[in-house]
Amino acid sequence: LARAQKRRRLAANARERRRMLGLNLAFDRLRSVIPTLECDKKLSKSETLQMAQIYISTLTEILQ
Repeated sequence: LARAQKRRRLAANARERRRMLGLNLAFDRLRSVIPTLECDKKLSKSETLQMAQIYISTLTEILQ
């Protein structure tokens, strides 16, 4: 029983690692297309989402 639980926990941990790697890759890709003023500072996830929202809104306004 304990061995099966450990195996399930290891599998769940591996899935979570893959999920976080994918999420972090997506944030890195998003950071690469958002213009920023400070090139040497990596934006946090929250800052990245805020900047993306501003950037999308600005592009939308330009197109209208």
